[in-house]
Amino acid sequence: KFDFDGIIEVQRRFFGTLLNTYSFFALYANIDGFVMDEMNLTADRQKTNLDRWILSKLQSLVIEVTKAFDDYEPTKAARAIQGFVNDHLSNWYVRLNRKRFWKPQESSAQVAALSDDKKAAYETLYECLMVTAQLMAPIAPFFSEWLYKNLTDNIRQQALINKTPLRHASVHLTDLTKAEERFIDSDLEQSMDYAQRICSLVHSIRKNNKIKVRIPLQKILLPVIDQSFADRIKPVDSIILAEVNVKSIEYIDDTSGILVRKVKP
Repeated sequence: KFDFDGIIEVQRRFFGTLLNTYSFFALYANIDGFVMDEMNLTADRQKTNLDRWILSKLQSLVIEVTKAFDDYEPTKAARAIQGFVNDHLSNWYVRLNRKRFWKPQESSAQVAALSDDKKAAYETLYECLMVTAQLMAPIAPFFSEWLYKNLTDNIRQQALINKTPLRHASVHLTDLTKAEERFIDSDLEQSMDYAQRICSLVHSIRKNNKIKVRIPLQKILLPVIDQSFADRIKPVDSIILAEVNVKSIEYIDDTSGILVRKVKP
């Protein structure tokens, strides 16, 4: 079975999105003069919740894609990579972090802290693009090679100058990346999943009531079935408020008199 329309859709939805994500990275990395230095990475404590979340999702993706390849299921691997790039990397991580990349250094007192924050953002996005290139290499060999070479050519040039170990010249000469368990944070992944779903619901409510996102709202009422749910939301509540342009979240339970329960047999 072969469908030309399907090829066009994949080109637009996946390759187009990945190209735009790389172009965004390359544009601001060139402006700021960022060059990946794998020997001097930013400390974990300097990474934001969004950084830690996307790196955790990346490790989960590595596990999922590796299992799919081991089971000779390239379609499952491709869909997992596409879901990661479209739903998490591009539409959530990059979109919510744009200000970190384009925010100028305002004063000398802010240079050090801002540089650390920017460096963490660049390193995180670089890692996601690099691992994506390696994971997709068996099923999208030409695009992955182009992406890999763009990400590593300047590192190889610097390695020749410093006489340090060289990266492979081709993605197809590298070993398939392995998941780093220490970066996996299941609780944070669950919290961010809740945040994405809540934002989607609020956006749909705004759309149904013809209230544009640029109009700020006082609060949203969030039903809480148990305390653990509220505890999962609180680490990401600032992301929700900024994304949907609302000033506060009010948690309501059965005692509020607002919730109405229905049973559907």
